Order: sequence, then C-alpha cells, then structure tokens
Amino acid sequence: MKKFFHHLVFPLLLLMLAGNIAYASSKEARAIVTSGDAKHKSGNYKEAAALYTKAIEFEPKQSHSFLSEVYFKRGYAKAALGDTEGAKADYRISLDLDRTPINAEAFYHQGLAKIALGEIEGAKYNIRKAAMQGNMDARKWLREHDPKNAEFNDNFEALALLESGKVKLGKKDYAAAISDFSRAVEIDRILAAAWYYRGTAKRVTGDLAGCKADFSMLLEVDRTPINAEAYFNRGFAKAYLGDKEGALADFNKAIILDPNYATAFAERGKLKEAMGDKAGALADFQKAENLGKSASAGSRS
Repeated sequence: MKKFFHHLVFPLLLLMLAGNIAYASSKEARAIVTSGDAKHKSGNYKEAAALYTKAIEFEPKQSHSFLSEVYFKRGYAKAALGDTEGAKADYRISLDLDRTPINAEAFYHQGLAKIALGEIEGAKYNIRKAAMQGNMDARKWLREHDPKNAEFNDNFEALALLESGKVKLGKKDYAAAISDFSRAVEIDRILAAAWYYRGTAKRVTGDLAGCKADFSMLLEVDRTPINAEAYFNRGFAKAYLGDKEGALADFNKAIILDPNYATAFAERGKLKEAMGDKAGALADFQKAENLGKSASAGSRS
C-alpha cells in the first residue's frame, strides 16, 4: 500500500511543482513588464526595451495575448529610440500573435501598430472597435483623424452593444451577452454579426430552436459578406442548419481572405470530416493546430 501511495503522490507533487513554477514565471514576467512600463513612462526607452525583451524570454510560458502586448510595447520603445525597422518588426509580431483581440486596449494597440506599418484602413477598423468598447484614446484619435466616422449615432450604439456582448460571451456570461445582442438587433435589424453571436450563445445554453432562428435570420440579412469573419459566421450558420456545401464555400472564402484564420481551418476540417473527406479534414486540423487552435476547441466566439 505504501508503494502504491508513493507512486500516486510523487507524480502529483511533480505536477503541482510544475504548475507553481509556471505561475511564478508568469508572475515574474508581468512584474518585469510593469517595471518596463515605469521606465517607458519616465522616458527611459532604452531600459524599457531591455525589460520588455527580458519578459519576452519567458515566451513558452506566456499567452499569445500577453506576448502581443509586450511586443507592441517594445516596438513603441524602439520607435522612440529611432529604431524604425525594429519597431515595425515588433509590431508585425504583435499583430501575428493576437489575431482576435477581445478588449479595448488590445484593439487600440493593434490599430496603432497598423498605422506604423502603413495599414491605415485596418488601423481605423481596430481603433473603431476600441472606441466602441469605451477606449477614450481611441475615440480621441477618431475625432482627430477620422471625423466622419467618429459620431456615436444609433448604428454606433448597436455596434458597441455587439462588442460588449462578444466580451461577455467570451467570459461565459451568456444571459448578459444575449441581452446585449438582442438590444443590438433591435437598433439595427441587419447587423448580421449580432444574429450570429446571439445564436451562438443560445446554442451553448441549450436554446436550439432560438439558435436556428437566429442563424436563419443571419442568412437572410447577410447575403453579401464583406470580410473573413462575416464569411466564417455565415458558413458556421449554414453548417449548423445542414447546408454543408454552402458552408464549405463560405469557409473557403474566409480562408482565402485570411490565410491565418485558425478557427476557419478547424471548422472546415470538422465539416470535411462529416462530408467524408478524411484527408482534407486532417490537413485542415493540422493547419489549425499549427496556427494555435485545437480542432476540438469549438466555434469562434
């Protein structure tokens, strides 16, 4: 019995120790970034950049969103030091690490990074997303640089509710998310993304009839998607409603528009598997995994 107990406890101790080490490393990395922020704020960009580099050295233990933030900050420090090419390289890495930001600060930082890289329309999109979530710097930027799109009208309110709902959905606060999406479609009936995300929230909470109704409404109002996310959303709805060929076409289009759309590869892999294309499914699952998403992770939210 003692021998059995030893064999059981020792691996558990190792797991606990590994978890504590990972936590300590994460905590230390964040403390280093905080120190870098202080140096940056005081104008000591050289030391700030060095501290951000030190934090990045913990890379295997940090989330992509955290690393994206650190690369952005290091890029900003490099730009202040006159290292334009180094700054651009860091900004590009920052954007590649976090393709689906979920909070206002991340959207705003990505917008600034895109400005530095000359991607002005993409920058406006990200900064507008940040403004919708209440980021005051983003709203100020829009007023100064894109005044015609800086008014917070009814449509802007609907978009703000959409973004608020997506954040709540990500936190699994489904009732609050559904409430925001419902208010959004009351203001703007043809806001396709709100129908998609409300349907997704209803599916997760077991309201399958409500999910189907919302996905059907999405297909009605969004006959000409304009970007990769819109094509993905419509494809997912079609797959859920049984239109496999239509779904495949939309997933294909989403991936053409964004070749690094990991979730689209994962969902297309599931669809191909259901359609009997085992080789195609395996290739998509592998691509999704390479891009950082498990095929079992579920739909985009």
